[in-house]
Amino acid sequence: MRRKILSFLTSLSTLWLLVGVACQYVPPHLFWAAGFVAMSLPGALVLNGVLLLLWLWQRPVWALWPALLIFLFWSQHTRYFSLNTPDAQPEPEEQRIKVLSYNVRVFNVYKHLHEADPALPEKEMEWVAEHHADILCLQEFYHDKTDNTYNSRKRIGKQQDREIYVGKALTNKIGAEFGLAIFSRFPIVEKGSVVFDRPTKNQVIYVDVKLPSKDTLRVYNMHLESMAIEEKDVEAAVQSEAGLKTKGRNIARRLKGGFIARSYQVEKLLEHIQASRHPVLLCGDLNDLPSSYTYQKLRGQLQNAFEEGGSGFGFTYNGKLPIRIDNQFYSDRLELLRFDVLDQIQFTDHFPLESTYVLTAPVEEEGN
Repeated sequence: MRRKILSFLTSLSTLWLLVGVACQYVPPHLFWAAGFVAMSLPGALVLNGVLLLLWLWQRPVWALWPALLIFLFWSQHTRYFSLNTPDAQPEPEEQRIKVLSYNVRVFNVYKHLHEADPALPEKEMEWVAEHHADILCLQEFYHDKTDNTYNSRKRIGKQQDREIYVGKALTNKIGAEFGLAIFSRFPIVEKGSVVFDRPTKNQVIYVDVKLPSKDTLRVYNMHLESMAIEEKDVEAAVQSEAGLKTKGRNIARRLKGGFIARSYQVEKLLEHIQASRHPVLLCGDLNDLPSSYTYQKLRGQLQNAFEEGGSGFGFTYNGKLPIRIDNQFYSDRLELLRFDVLDQIQFTDHFPLESTYVLTAPVEEEGN
């Protein structure tokens, strides 16, 4: 009887795994249910691992099947858990490109965000401004030139010898700016934004920076469509049947809308990236999980810094939900030396991502 149950669960986990991986390639704007199936894929990975252990205990020969699935889909596991060590022989200091990507949550300007610690906005601004990064990609950026604390253009830019490009999503009645920002200690020679086909408050901006080597690097800063889900709603949905009915339907509706919006956005973003003449670094808040269509599309063209250089689970959301939604992707000519999720920095609901790259020489074509 016990083996029959294990056999059924093994068949279930195999089907779940295969369908979940397949759904990563299905655009949610064509079939939105694929987004939910892909999102559930970590459950299939965990179940398969548990079955491996149970079969080793019950009948070791049957453990070969879940072991084979782990081998075949190992790249799915490393999206969620990675074990890498920093490069033991880093390139010379002058060749390194140090990058910080961070959702700064409007520097906690609203009272309810800093009520427990009134000094929080100043602490966060000071930490960001004085960070050693050459390039900073900030999401949920905020700037108010009339306020000493929130004069971020001056404090992060001018006072730290960084050039700046801001993609303004909104300017309020007092003239404060909201949006995305890229700060660079390298000269900015070109800048712009990716234009989405559908109306949205979310953005992608880019700059081309001239490196000391005279090479040009294109840096994208993205903040794709938000999940728009509150932790308290998720808690209410799982705590009771009534909560599931009242909150669960709303959560599902918001998730569906996000899947569809991001699937359009990522396709437009990739079109822009593929047209770039320069090597590419893409940073920001993806607002989607590593098993999603959005992530898969980007990973098909670029390398992911956590997978290549991270360690542990790499959760980037500073809350009760253990998820990784902030990322750095990069093209082949960039070599990653180090990548860290700074989970000790807890100013906002996201952790900063810190990395170091070098730009390698282009590969010469045969016959040249």
